[in-house]
Order: sequence, then C-alpha cells, then structure tokens
Amino acid sequence: MTTLNRSTLRRLKKLKQSSAVWEGDRRALPAKIRQPQDSSNIIPLHAHDEESKPHCILWVDGSMGMVRSMDVVDSVVGQEAFVRALLQAIEHPQSPAQPSLPQKILVCDRELQFYLRGVLQDLGISVEYVERLPLIDEIFSHILESFSTNPPVVPERYAAALNQQSEQLWRNAPWNSLWDHQVISIKLDNWDLETLYAIVMGKMGLEQGVIFYRNEESLVKFRHRIVSGNSDDEIEETFLHQDCLFNLFETPELEMEDDFPPLPFRGKVRSLPVVNTPIKPIYGALHPLEGGRPYLYDEEAIALTVALEALNKFWEQYSNRLKSSFGNLTGTYDVYAPSLDSDVEEKVKVVVQTLPELADELHQLVDEEDMDDDDSPLINEDLWPENALIHMMTIPWAQVDFLRRANIHHQISEQPVTAKAAQKGEGLAGLMIQTSRPKALELIEQINDLDGIRALCFNPAEDILGNSCQLGLMVMGNDDLHLFGEFDKKALSSEHHKRWKQRAKTTQGHICVIIAMGITGASRGNPAPHHILGYYEINLMDEKELGLGKLRAEPAFDFDF
Repeated sequence: MTTLNRSTLRRLKKLKQSSAVWEGDRRALPAKIRQPQDSSNIIPLHAHDEESKPHCILWVDGSMGMVRSMDVVDSVVGQEAFVRALLQAIEHPQSPAQPSLPQKILVCDRELQFYLRGVLQDLGISVEYVERLPLIDEIFSHILESFSTNPPVVPERYAAALNQQSEQLWRNAPWNSLWDHQVISIKLDNWDLETLYAIVMGKMGLEQGVIFYRNEESLVKFRHRIVSGNSDDEIEETFLHQDCLFNLFETPELEMEDDFPPLPFRGKVRSLPVVNTPIKPIYGALHPLEGGRPYLYDEEAIALTVALEALNKFWEQYSNRLKSSFGNLTGTYDVYAPSLDSDVEEKVKVVVQTLPELADELHQLVDEEDMDDDDSPLINEDLWPENALIHMMTIPWAQVDFLRRANIHHQISEQPVTAKAAQKGEGLAGLMIQTSRPKALELIEQINDLDGIRALCFNPAEDILGNSCQLGLMVMGNDDLHLFGEFDKKALSSEHHKRWKQRAKTTQGHICVIIAMGITGASRGNPAPHHILGYYEINLMDEKELGLGKLRAEPAFDFDF
C-alpha cells in the first residue's frame, strides 16, 4: 500500500486538529455530468461513451455542514484519488473553511475504511465505518436532481410532427444538390421570429442537415469570422457566436461487408445483405449568450417544425430547377402549426424564397479565401453518381484472377501481390461502387480523364461538432482527391473495418476498386460477374504520405477543412 512520505506527514502535523467529524464518500454520476476537456460552455451534442462513467469524491465537515473538497474522476481511478481529495480538504479547503485536521472520519465502505486507517495511522485521525452518511446522501441527491431536470430533446407534444418533417427532409436530401453558401429565407412572423435563413449542409459528405439562422446578420458575421479565423480557439468561439436552430443527422455508417462471395459454378453471385441504417436526427439551438444545447423548448420546436415543412414543400416544388441553377424562386405555403395555448392547430402562411445575391456574396468570401491559400487541399465529391452504393469488402483470390482476365476495363498493378502474401491472406481488400450501367460507364471515363486511380487513404478529421473521424479519400492519378466516405469512431472500431485493414496490411497495402452496374432490383448489392465493368488495382496510402494532417470541417460550412 502506498503511504504518505515523511515530509508530508511533518507538514500535516503542524496543522491544528479540530474536534470536527468529517464524512467522505465516492459515488458514480450519470455520464452526461462529465465535463468536456476544454473550457467551452457548449453542451456536447453527442453522448460520451458509456464505458467509463465519472465518479464524484466528496469530503464534508459534518459538524459545520459544509463541503471541504469535491473532485470528479473516472471510475477506473483507484483509492489514491480519495486520499488526494482528503489532502485537499485538509490543506486547501473550499472557502470559508480553514486548513485543519479532523478528529474523526466517517465512511460507509469497509474496504475504504481499512485503506484510510493505513494511510492516516500517523496523524491521529480516527476512521470509522457507518452504514449511512446523511449529509453526503443529501448533497448527492441535490447534485443528481440538478442534472436530471433537463427537458426532453423535443417537448413530447410536438415530437411526432417535428420527427415527421425531419424524416421528410432526409428523404428529400437537398444536400445532394445545394451548397452551403446558397441561402433560402423562410418568413414566419411568429414565435418571436421574423425570418429564418436556411443553410443546407452535407454537399461534401460530412454533417448533413439544415441550419436555420435567426437573422441574416448572424449568418453573414459567422461566415466572415470563419474565413478570418485561424486558431482552434478562434474557431470554437466563432462556433458559439451562431444564433440559430438546427436539424442535423448522424451520418449513417458506410455499408461494409466481410467478404465478397466466391463465384459459384454457374456464374451467379450470392446475395449480399443490405442493411438500412435508421436515421438519427439531432435537434438543438445555438446562441452567443446561451452557448449550445441539444434540446428545444416549446416555441422553438413549433418554429422548427413549421420551417422544415415549408422548406420541404419548397424543395418538392422547385427541386428540378434548384438542381440546375440557384435562381430567384419564391413559394407561399399554408402550414398548420400547433398552438401554445390550445389543442387547435393554427394556419400559418409561410413565404420561402431563394436569396441568390446573398449566396453570391457568401461564395465570394470562399473564393477570396481560396486565393489567399493556394496550397489548401481541395477535396471533391462530385465524381460519384447520385445514389451509388459503396461497399468495403474482401475479394477471394480466385475471384481476383477472374477479374484480371475478364474483358472489362482494367488497371492492373505493375507490382502485383506476391504469391506468399496471397497464400497468407483470405483475399484482396476492395471497395465496390455500384450504380446504373450508363453512370458506371461514365464514371470509368471520368476516372480515365483523371489518369486513373492511384490510391485510397483514410485521413484523420473532425466533423462540425468536434467528433474525431476519418475521411475515406480516393487519390487519382492527377493527384485530385475525391471523398468516398466518412467513418466515425463506431465504424472505425467495428470488426468489419479492422478486418478490412488487416487484410490490406497482409497484402502489403495492395487493394482494389470495383465499378459495377445493377443498382436496382434484386441485383442491388448483388452484382453478378457480368455486372462488373471496371477493376482497378491500387495501393492503400498512409495518411503521412498524403501529408494533409488532421482535416477540419468548419462549423456549418463544407467549403474548408
């Protein structure tokens, strides 16, 4: 057992010993009470991992009814943390308490009692066991109560309507066409809101959803601050200066398969199961004085529901024109909104219109930034056909031999995998892109224009909410970068992803890319041999070789990393 050193004992013995009785205990707290590592006052929008809930260590003076020290530690931290908190209570207690030694300590844990007796045996402090600690029980009940009073993410009365419009937004997927500088105004004139300014996010494949700024000034100032900000601290402060409501979505995991089924005798490929990942909407609000919160109050929930419904109707009316150009468009819609005071819905007239001039102004800022930073990497996502299906898989060696001989477009490696590596591994790690035949042939031509495919790379990044992730980048022969997927912490720690990377390591970084047709019907995710139109043998590039460092998705905009 670790004991106090002699110099510490001499220092403590110089303090006055009072007749006070102290209580000490250590108890688990809900994970949401854990403080973020930085000093930000923004509430985390994603839950912390459950594997390590925080513990609170508390020392109180039962005679005076005051807290002398309190600390929050990980559950895995040992009993030494309990002694550290005790020394804090003795030498540097919270005001107005003065430094002193207690006469007696009460604990409700036998193991802790024996441990403290050994540590404090030379200080003349009695350590006793009791079944209950009334004062600490009361303090902890107040702590837990204060953290359990957060409202629900959406008030129950309005949750169904908001979720319905959010699901419709997901189905409409305007981020497949609109860029984050293209502003759409939504005039409400209700709930203390005049006009919301909507920014659609997700064109670059990161955080998808819509941010609704409460005023134009907040949007414009935010874009200016983003362009001029340099350090991480400036970026965080800029993020907190937004004045907005938002509906974002957790990015679905990239569909990954353990193995590509071997080619059966008659040339048919077994079914590859395709799992539809349920969407998870994220609602919340930001304000310069409030920080961030991942829940909405009544009026905010109603306003966001109405804004989403109007935006969905606008998109459904003008989507074809918006996909071709962002011109002057206006739509007026009658939306039925819940009433705060009764169960009767109120009809609200909402005017939605595009703001191409403001969009040009914001886009000009991006162009100026690009001119000032010619060396910043440009990551594209316009190469992939809309609704293409992407699978990470392992292709058995027999199938690799078949594809190398097949009469399709080839890019065969000049240094093929050695026979020794082939014997060790189960197959060649690969990425399959499946779409329609015309789009697959067009994609092959576009890849030819980019001098083929050189490599794949998984580059570390942060999404808009500060969560670590990796970007799947395809490096073309002309050094252009094309994003094919974002991998969050859960995806990276999955067995699928680990096995795929291990197989790539076994083959010394040799992998492949397959382009297939047959995206609809029974062949979706189930390409027969004749569906495969392109086969590329490439390398898995180390992130250090790519040299981009850790990329960042700037809050609310996809134009920069």
